[in-house]
Amino acid sequence: MRKTITVGLVVVGFALMLIGFLTAAPWGSSTVADSDPVIVGAPFLFILGIVSVVAAAVLYELLPDRDR
Repeated sequence: MRKTITVGLVVVGFALMLIGFLTAAPWGSSTVADSDPVIVGAPFLFILGIVSVVAAAVLYELLPDRDR
């Protein structure tokens, strides 16, 4: 059970980090006015992804091992 939760949180976390990183600033922006994020909360998505991956490690250690 804890392995499934851990893998799920890590996958979701990496997906959020990727989406947040790719949409934080458009590629090839030539001026400051064009450098607004594509998604308004893109930096927050990136940080949420990092928190998700760290939470996966914490939950893996805190949940009891019932797989054996």
